[in-house]
Amino acid sequence: MANTKSPFATGQKNLPQPNEAFVSIIPVLLILGAAAPVLNDTIELLTLPAGVEIVDWDITAPQLDSNGTPTLAANLGSLNAGKTDLGVVYGGGVVGNGANGAVVRNADARCLIADGTVDRVIALKWTAVAATWAGSGKRLLINLHLRA
Repeated sequence: MANTKSPFATGQKNLPQPNEAFVSIIPVLLILGAAAPVLNDTIELLTLPAGVEIVDWDITAPQLDSNGTPTLAANLGSLNAGKTDLGVVYGGGVVGNGANGAVVRNADARCLIADGTVDRVIALKWTAVAATWAGSGKRLLINLHLRA
């Protein structure tokens, strides 16, 4: 399993911190490569400091799997201590299906159950590979709704 990193995770971009008075939406934009994602690979998005929690999230993508029956799917969650897998899964679904793409939305409150008293590394994990990869150079947007 490979673990790649977003610009927030590498330190190329600074992570804005939410204010206690409102929910901040932090967009994590990824430019996808020519090679299709591999099953169980993860993309480290950012590290949430203790005291900051995810109250909602969504993943927006153009068509990434052009097959008539697209299969590309991912989960969002926090990595385990060894960064080898998601230790806590917040949810997921089929990503980038259909000619116009798709939005995967948070469907329950699992992100609120996560321990917010410790730092957490938020990541995307590919749970199913693309039947026909069509994502080269396309943008994948993960919006994290955070509050302090």
